[in-house]
Amino acid sequence: MKVNRLAEKFLRFRYRNKFKAKPVNFRSLVESRDDCLVCMPTNLQYILNAASMLPDIASIFSNRLIKILITSNIDHRSHEFIKRFTIDKPYSYDITNFYLPKRSFIERIKGEGLSICIDLDFEHNFFNSAISVLTRAPLRIGCLKGMGLPYYNMEIDIGDKSKISAQSYENFINVLYNFKFEGERIAPVET
Repeated sequence: MKVNRLAEKFLRFRYRNKFKAKPVNFRSLVESRDDCLVCMPTNLQYILNAASMLPDIASIFSNRLIKILITSNIDHRSHEFIKRFTIDKPYSYDITNFYLPKRSFIERIKGEGLSICIDLDFEHNFFNSAISVLTRAPLRIGCLKGMGLPYYNMEIDIGDKSKISAQSYENFINVLYNFKFEGERIAPVET
């Protein structure tokens, strides 16, 4: 979903002044029972790799509802991994003239409560970043792509973004495992 560049620049300035970073305890948020939102990639060539990581995300953040946000034009019922989860998709009435989410859409996504938001789109996608900050999830996890605070308070570097692959998604998930399980699965480290 392509966001208007002028709106993006204005909102970056506004969000940086409006949303202040607060310290969060990763362990307590992982153990809480509030929902987890996973924003899927817009690019169709990456969606299968991202979808294959959903069972791992469900095992890391167990005992909670995992919501999947799809912004691309795919049939979520055709993907084995995606169809197991609660799906949310923005429709034309959920989006402003600047291609940003409306408040009613944000409220629908938040539901009863949202403690974690994970953006699996490793390319620049301001729509997912805006969703992440507007839901006000205490823990917002994304790939290191130059957005930083206030959009994500935890950014994971997957290496060369020009070569996004299944291994990139696996490394991303391994870092999350390391935080939750304190080293049960070791993410590869470059030296």
